[in-house]
Amino acid sequence: MKSRWIIALFSTTLAATVWADPVSITGVDDNGSAGVYEIGGQNYWWLCIEPGTPTTISSTITADALFFFDGWDQQNTERLGIYTGDPSLYTTTIPKQVAVMEYVLDTYLPWNTLAGASGRFAEQDSNSANYANNDAFYNPLFAVQNFLSETYGKAVKNDFTDMSDYMDYYSADFSAAGIARSGIFQSILSDVAAKDGASFFDTYTAQHGYLIANTLYPEADPNNYQDALIIFSFAPVPEPGGALLIACCGVAVMLRRRRMVV
Repeated sequence: MKSRWIIALFSTTLAATVWADPVSITGVDDNGSAGVYEIGGQNYWWLCIEPGTPTTISSTITADALFFFDGWDQQNTERLGIYTGDPSLYTTTIPKQVAVMEYVLDTYLPWNTLAGASGRFAEQDSNSANYANNDAFYNPLFAVQNFLSETYGKAVKNDFTDMSDYMDYYSADFSAAGIARSGIFQSILSDVAAKDGASFFDTYTAQHGYLIANTLYPEADPNNYQDALIIFSFAPVPEPGGALLIACCGVAVMLRRRRMVV
């Protein structure tokens, strides 16, 4: 955790020092919780990390691309105020929450279990009409999104040994998909609680790359589009139709390098 803390200590107000790169984002398809954005002519899967705000489906916006650590306080000005009002959260809560979420993304998304040329995300169907299907891609994707969305609501949480404050969105969904997603989510909670008890997250380093697409406005501002966690790890390979892709070589290395240099 030391390298993460050093990053935060160099900033009295993180909003003034974050790395950001303006990007044009066009909504391809989504169900409000996850979907696909076109960024720079390529398509990327994203997961909601700011519940209750609109997505860019059928529209194009300009957003900031932020590293996960930099973007976790930036979803709206009210949320930013929580952290700038207590700068100690930059050396405790944010590093811990980001490490936990990176672990969940690295561990529970289906990186190596799917068939197809990439074996991962590239061949997966982006049509939101299919997102409720009992599917080996959609089930973990939405279980992980459940975890990220719940973590968003725990602004000051840094003890993950007790996960009773996390809501299972699929606990009352008795479809095959709902049962599968609830089971994955409960496994995540148990796993995170056990690992936090062993101080596992103090030294965790992300195995894949993640960015946040951010628009920083007041919550009620119509320009405050939903901030999204972009799965940004593998070189994109354009495919027709619903065949989509994930991410960019070297970003995980860039994240580690940034932490080491600072």
